[in-house]
Amino acid sequence: MIKRIKNFLKKQKVKIDYYENGQKKYESWYSLNGKKHREDGPAVQTWYENGQKWFERWYLNDKRHREDGPASQSWYKNGQKRYEYWVLNNKWHRDDGPTVQWWHKNGQKAYEDWYLNDKQYLREKWIERLKKIDSPHYDKQKFLYDAEKYNL
Repeated sequence: MIKRIKNFLKKQKVKIDYYENGQKKYESWYSLNGKKHREDGPAVQTWYENGQKWFERWYLNDKRHREDGPASQSWYKNGQKRYEYWVLNNKWHRDDGPTVQWWHKNGQKAYEDWYLNDKQYLREKWIERLKKIDSPHYDKQKFLYDAEKYNL
């Protein structure tokens, strides 16, 4: 069952799909010109049939974008986080932590990657770059890295 809803401001369209049991399956927000777009929340969300959120993605004008959190994230059926990606203006970017993180079903971290403006770095080089661009997060990230490196 699919329902199409136009919001009362007539600036966006929302498409919602439901499972046979009535549980929400899918919700997608679009601008009137058909681009994935939402300013106050994820533009695309899906749920498992049991009601657990499966994934969400944030878009502005059809480009992945979020300033205050991951632009894409997903969960396993058991509720454990699967992954998160940080994206600004459709570019992989984060200066206050890893840009990409994946977890195993049991919650153990699988891996993480660091990017600035769509360029991938090894963690140590990413921290050096934070210093060069005078990031306000440099001191904290350097401390965290050194603490892990030297088992402090």
